[in-house]
Amino acid sequence: MKLLSRLGAAIIFCHCLLPLTGYAQSQLTYTTSWIGNSFGFGDGKWMQQDIQAIAAGADGTVFTNAPWDESGSEIAAYRGGDKIAVAGFTHGWGAAGGDAVAVNHTYLYAAMSIGNENNKLVGADYPPAGQTWFGITRRTLANLSAGVPFSAGVGNSANATKNSFLPVDTVTTGTDAAIRGLAATDSELYLSDTYANRIVVLNANTMQPLRLWSVSSPGRIAIDTDSTLWVISGISSGTLTILHFNADGTALAGVLPLPAGAVPTDIAVTPAGQILVADNGPSQQILVFNKDASGQPRAASPLGTRNGIFHALKGVPGNWRFNGMTGIALDPAGNLYVAQNGEGPRPVGSASVGQGAVLESYVFSSHALNWRLYGLTFVDSAAFDPATPASVYTGSKRFTLDYNQPVGREWSYAGFTLNRFDYPDDPTFHQPRGVRGEPMVRRIDGRPYLYTLDPGAHYLNVYRFDAARGETAIPSGLLAQNPLPGTWPSGQPGYGEWLWRDVNGNGVVDASEISSNPSTGSTVGNGFWWVDAPGNVWLATPLSGIREMPLQGLDRAGNPIYTYASSRMFAMPQPFTRLARLVYIAESDTMYLSGFTSAVPWDATHWKEAGPVLARYDNWSSGAPTQQYAVSLPWNTQSNPQTTTVGVAVAGDYVFVAELYTAKVDVYDARTGQPVGYMTPGASVGNTSGWVDVYLGISAAKRDNGEYAILVEDDARAKILMYRWTP
Repeated sequence: MKLLSRLGAAIIFCHCLLPLTGYAQSQLTYTTSWIGNSFGFGDGKWMQQDIQAIAAGADGTVFTNAPWDESGSEIAAYRGGDKIAVAGFTHGWGAAGGDAVAVNHTYLYAAMSIGNENNKLVGADYPPAGQTWFGITRRTLANLSAGVPFSAGVGNSANATKNSFLPVDTVTTGTDAAIRGLAATDSELYLSDTYANRIVVLNANTMQPLRLWSVSSPGRIAIDTDSTLWVISGISSGTLTILHFNADGTALAGVLPLPAGAVPTDIAVTPAGQILVADNGPSQQILVFNKDASGQPRAASPLGTRNGIFHALKGVPGNWRFNGMTGIALDPAGNLYVAQNGEGPRPVGSASVGQGAVLESYVFSSHALNWRLYGLTFVDSAAFDPATPASVYTGSKRFTLDYNQPVGREWSYAGFTLNRFDYPDDPTFHQPRGVRGEPMVRRIDGRPYLYTLDPGAHYLNVYRFDAARGETAIPSGLLAQNPLPGTWPSGQPGYGEWLWRDVNGNGVVDASEISSNPSTGSTVGNGFWWVDAPGNVWLATPLSGIREMPLQGLDRAGNPIYTYASSRMFAMPQPFTRLARLVYIAESDTMYLSGFTSAVPWDATHWKEAGPVLARYDNWSSGAPTQQYAVSLPWNTQSNPQTTTVGVAVAGDYVFVAELYTAKVDVYDARTGQPVGYMTPGASVGNTSGWVDVYLGISAAKRDNGEYAILVEDDARAKILMYRWTP
């Protein structure tokens, strides 16, 4: 590939580096809102980002569990569409939530684990070096944050859950021995020891063992109206069946007759004795089994739209359009509860937190919706459709905005763009976390295209849309700075950059469609991808300058075409010694860069930061660009918390810079580089947010009325912050 140097000494400098003395900007006047969560945290509430299991109490309270929620809501309680409690003490200091939960009239029993944080935690509260405990925590329904101790209980001697954890399996750290099923009566607790291939029965009050029997990798358990048990078996192998046992462990004849292709993920029994099975296979329905005169289950009409959210208008959410069911439960009043995470239960050995949580309730008899709660985004930022600021994409969601609605109610969930059934080879599933993250939306020939980055910006994924596929983003291309670990995809090089384009339009990464970069690979590394408005792809490499891959048009399938042969290289401009972020405005031929300089050099502890300097260059592509300014950004690595930058967005006349640790967005005049002010989370979101900890965690748009809308990642409580500011 011929590399054409377009900058270097040709740059004309108009300004020297402009320091910001004490970073003394003033706070702007603006409104703080949010997207993607039913609660903003202004009232101290948030919907958790993942739900792996649920149980329903006698009063209609729904109890949830998941191994991880960023702000510690692994185990929580919801009732009537409101969040009423967080259990706590399942997050940090070695503790994590789990994959099962059960209640009786007195207690909550929840799976969890306790580790020792790489042997840093020692003593009786923690497992021995190199090991992890998987087991059960017991809490009182009257106060979920209070443990109920018992003679065999251990752990948490310094908090309110002292000696209320029962270790079931002690395993080498890194081994997944999670408890995958729980069911309780007022006298007995049944648990699925998936790792040890057994059902264990405990006294529900003393937590002493009563009996056990062998079952191949058991999962969810349901207690029938006749006190027999239904147990999902085969969790580890993936060959799933539902077995039937007496309460003493005696196997009963036959298995629950599942239809072909069914993937059972949970079981529930109605007060009338109907057996319900959550099917996470292609049907995305709740299977229903009535009992005949002899008590044998017979399949009845399933509940829910066949194919769930992927039926007909693919990706459009709605009532009874399920998407990755992880739990179902019923209360005595006949209300059905359904938990979903856009994926299904966490596979054994996986650290997945799903694709966004949905918890909803229906009247079982009439099918009427009672309520629904959302916690839809995690390690996910958002971007506006350039055709309208009323349409916002995250990695796997689309939202519509009505700016006339009250704070926190502007958004509506409009689409789930990830389709694991039609496009199981989507590169998303093979990249870090298996979750589409940071989006850019572009219009090419008037058609929408979605470009997404993984959290570390190593891979640029390209997606197209087709009206026949509804909201589904169809895998279209991939540009990789280096090979993906493992064997996927077949045909990727062993070293260096490569790209894929879906030439045959089937959404599968075929080896014949992969091209390698014929250059030496000097640009491979922790670079940053940017796609400009016309669809040209830019890569800010750390040390080798900037590369543009001009769009070469669209192929017959509608995929954007990029080639290494058509690439153009631009030398590293002054004053930078390492580049970190790039925003190119093609309409005005203006380049914005951020990064590090000899005065404040890069160091590995700040590998994700955007750097301490921001510069603007005009007439970038002319061969003689002009540097308009280079300004110092807030940067103090000795403060607590540190003051560093992580994201850069440009809209209209302003540059918006997100700080990593301080929940602060700094605003600059794009024309002069002068500071205008700053924004921090307002009272509507509890005056707080999580770290902005991805490369592309901020975006902005100017509305026709002159208002700016700024979107910022907030992993802490499963939402996107939205600032609304009129200069």
